Amino acid sequence: MDIKQLAAYGNIVIQCHDIPDADAIGAGFALQQRLRALGANASLIYGGRAAISKPNLVMMLEILEIEIAHVQELPPETTLLITVDCQRGAGNVQNFDLPGAADFAVIDHHRAEIPEGDNILIRPALASCATLVWDLIAGDGFSASGDYRVCNALCYGLFTDTNGFSELRHPLDRDLAELPYDVAFIRKLSNSTVTLEELTVIGDSLKNYEIINNIGLFRSAPCDPNLLGFASDIAKQVVGIDSGIVYCEQPQGLKLSVRSSAREIMADELAAFLCRDVGSGGGAVEKAGGFLGLSRISERGGGLSASDYLRRRIREYTSNYEHIYAGKHTVDFGRMRLFRKRMRPVGFAKSCDIFADKTKITIRTLEGDVDTVASDEIYLMIGILGEVYPILRDKFEKSYVVTDDPYTEPLEYAPTVINRITGERCAVLPFAKACLPHGEKLVRADELRGDTKVFSYWDTEKYFYGSQGDFLVANEGDYGDC
Repeated sequence: MDIKQLAAYGNIVIQCHDIPDADAIGAGFALQQRLRALGANASLIYGGRAAISKPNLVMMLEILEIEIAHVQELPPETTLLITVDCQRGAGNVQNFDLPGAADFAVIDHHRAEIPEGDNILIRPALASCATLVWDLIAGDGFSASGDYRVCNALCYGLFTDTNGFSELRHPLDRDLAELPYDVAFIRKLSNSTVTLEELTVIGDSLKNYEIINNIGLFRSAPCDPNLLGFASDIAKQVVGIDSGIVYCEQPQGLKLSVRSSAREIMADELAAFLCRDVGSGGGAVEKAGGFLGLSRISERGGGLSASDYLRRRIREYTSNYEHIYAGKHTVDFGRMRLFRKRMRPVGFAKSCDIFADKTKITIRTLEGDVDTVASDEIYLMIGILGEVYPILRDKFEKSYVVTDDPYTEPLEYAPTVINRITGERCAVLPFAKACLPHGEKLVRADELRGDTKVFSYWDTEKYFYGSQGDFLVANEGDYGDC
């Protein structure tokens, strides 16, 4: 999608879903401001029966001076309708008649419900539509950090869709959360979200529960997603529960908030497991969220209701996983097949080329954030799929041969390294070089027969997880490195 081509339509209407939330408003407002900067006449609207009334949203509109109209039809001069945080024709957005030869576009972060097209931009991996709009306008050269209102609108949209930045799924979500925003503004709005009626909803959800093995499942009445986060923060503190899940039914599916207090259950991985094939889920190790779509559940659920489908997935999760701990496992790798690593170029960068020695750094990648320290002894490997992980210099020199070629593989997300003290960011790829496996690197590997969690040498509190069809691998000569 090219935002300049969208701006060329001239008279543009940006439509949020009915009863817009902060993410829809923030994303729509940022898109409106960029289109106006490109010369378009862009207005922001929503349909449906009810006007915006939540205290935090009313305050958001007033403080940021956002003009959004509650309408029942489109202006006759409309040449392009863009639905933001929703998809034209879906159940949560009024399906306005398009005047004349007007076209439409879609910008959304939920699972696709319409066919692909040139003006259709849908990325379910992102936690918020604000992230998607920010990536779209930043790629066009727009700096949100230079616009007070846009920056705060986008960050508050992400804040509300990720339960206060605690359920950031994608590295782009984490990037947006680090833009300079007005902390006082976010605090003011976040402390104005719960009414006395909603407080009752939170209390009632904690009464309506069941325990499935070691996971507590709590059902809430339909409510703002932030309320689910409040409730799940309390639920995970209950003795005997390793994870708490609070959910509510929405018109298109189930909204989940997931919390974990045991290292054997990472909240983001649990959320992704529960939503696999029927929605999207993710976040952080202790806090995550997700959404299960009703239409996909009806296709795959075998006649189960949405809530019963969720219960089934929880039972599958708690009964399926095998746990493997680096250096402490009983897996007989010696009986597995032996594989030789292909001579395929991969990338690497020296951590001290990026930041000074002993700098505390975070490596940001698609797979998540990895904390380490810059050192002459630590290199960063870039795998064939763009995965980035630290490797000791001695091990690197024994395993790889450096070539004269730069590393130029295209990646979905260009990894960055962040100084944890100053917040300074540096891209990894400008420092990357190509290398080849040295000599003959052998591994033992076998296909998984069930879901498995592996705790590696590098991080004893987080795990790699795989499903049937993935491979469990260990280095020949050191089966603990698996």
